[in-house]
Amino acid sequence: MKKNLLLVENQETGKTTYLFNEIKKLIIDGYRVIVLDSATEHEDKSLLKKVINKYNNSVIIEMHDESQVVLGNIALNNFVNNFMDYFPFNEVIKNKNKIICFDLSYFLEKGHEVYEKTNNMKQYRYYRDLYNNLSHQIALSLILMEKCSIINNSIVVMDEIEFPITDYNISDLQNHLYFLASAHPENAFGTFYESFDKIKFKKYQRRKD
Repeated sequence: MKKNLLLVENQETGKTTYLFNEIKKLIIDGYRVIVLDSATEHEDKSLLKKVINKYNNSVIIEMHDESQVVLGNIALNNFVNNFMDYFPFNEVIKNKNKIICFDLSYFLEKGHEVYEKTNNMKQYRYYRDLYNNLSHQIALSLILMEKCSIINNSIVVMDEIEFPITDYNISDLQNHLYFLASAHPENAFGTFYESFDKIKFKKYQRRKD
């Protein structure tokens, strides 16, 4: 795999199953796989749960601390120059020999929870932005870690992850770390996804997740 790939399809079209099957192939081919997932519904059928249940050497990493989401609050250059000081650098180092599964559902769920209780759209957007920036921060940190030879021979697989719209594209910093992702049509607009080639998903591949 030598480029970023994106599968854009609606719900119940087999995106998660497709990614899970690709993960099996990547592991057989000797790649280290890193998973990003944000499933808040049908959690048991999520890519994260499928991977955790299949592979004993996998670990889930979550982030609930709002103060640790710094991308979006500091300049890109500041993050790039000091990325080792920020999440998820230490967590990746501690689990370098495992299949790391980042669970990004917390801030999504928090946003829905706040909105249901208060009908406060501003607070909902606050937590949604935290989620988008956390996704961006993790992806950028992994790109920088590979570029600095801290991790290698890795592929990042992302299931329905949202990214923010920014005035820069973190793909410009990529070296040999590549991303395989799926997204709903309404969530495939993040700037990072502009660097992804679209996967042609044949009808016979489709099946319910």
